[in-house]
Amino acid sequence: ESEIKPFELAREALCFAHERADVAIVSSANLGAVLEEWEKHGLLPHTDIVLAQNAGSKAFCIAELLKKGYDPRKVLMCGDAPGDLQAAEKNGVFYFPILVRREKGSWEEFMAEGFGRLLDGTYEGAYQDAKKAAFQVKGMLREEQYCLDAPNLGLVTEKSGLKEVDYVKVDGYRYVRGDVQREEAIM
Repeated sequence: ESEIKPFELAREALCFAHERADVAIVSSANLGAVLEEWEKHGLLPHTDIVLAQNAGSKAFCIAELLKKGYDPRKVLMCGDAPGDLQAAEKNGVFYFPILVRREKGSWEEFMAEGFGRLLDGTYEGAYQDAKKAAFQVKGMLREEQYCLDAPNLGLVTEKSGLKEVDYVKVDGYRYVRGDVQREEAIM
């Protein structure tokens, strides 16, 4: 059986974004599986917090992060599934699609143009509309994936945000950069 690896350029894109932004992983997968795979492939050092299925839906997790003071116009959800787009729209944040069988090109465009547009305030409007349209046409042509799911990211331009917050509290748990702790154990 061949080893499952991250999509080509995913690590580089994470590193690129993390130099300029907080990076939150928002995944519908099991937390243990996410942490194991991301650690195994050297992706965790390029993230600030990992929120998985036990923290709630993607939309809920993004909403909780926004409560920490992030400007929705400075948050970008990258993903490859309809639920990623829906979570972004529900929270009024931007969406960047990682297109199936076009992952390398998607990450190249993210680094060359998409992320810069988020930072300079030109993501909204025609560019965002084009990204959503491309996903709705090309992104729906899904087949079984043989790579790690595209990182589901909330990219936030205020670099110090998550480092100052240190955790997101959900249902009596604190989610701290991939570490889940019962609230009672912390107090």
